[in-house]
Amino acid sequence: MKKWSKFAAILAVGAFLFTACEKDVVLNVPADATIDLGDTFDPMTGVTVEGAKLADVVVTSNPTFSNVKVDRYTFTYTVEGETATRNVFVQADKLAKTYQVTDVDDNGTTYTPYPVTVTRGTEFNQLRFNELWFDNVIVNGTVNGDVITIPTQTFGGTAVSGTGTYDGTTQKILSITYIIGGQGGTSTFN
Repeated sequence: MKKWSKFAAILAVGAFLFTACEKDVVLNVPADATIDLGDTFDPMTGVTVEGAKLADVVVTSNPTFSNVKVDRYTFTYTVEGETATRNVFVQADKLAKTYQVTDVDDNGTTYTPYPVTVTRGTEFNQLRFNELWFDNVIVNGTVNGDVITIPTQTFGGTAVSGTGTYDGTTQKILSITYIIGGQGGTSTFN
């Protein structure tokens, strides 16, 4: 019985010492960030950890991060059971500029090129197309990942909608495939 008592006492002291040696892990990540299309971004800049090695921090993003795609990216940081998240927004601002636009409808009719000034909307992924398809009208669009979406909008009783593409590396809108009042076509941006 004495041997069991000594064993239990040694075990209790060992457990106390082991518990006393454990460190609390504190993981700190910076606040949400917004970067411009094409800018470099290091998800570990500003990350600190206490009670563990910084090199052991595992970082993932959803969706998979790309600095040439406008989107909201959620980064998750994990180390020794501690988790923290932050959002990084790649904004569409560098797509905002004046373009020469050429429209070709589905019947093959090519229209005279005209200038369209694209400006930023109120959100990181919103664009405003000034005088696209109509004089004195602003057409609103959003950019998510690879796609520009022109949701259905009505001007003077005519509904317009479309989807488009852009090149995040060159930071230029390429084209928008549209439907205006039931007639389809493509607007090419230069």
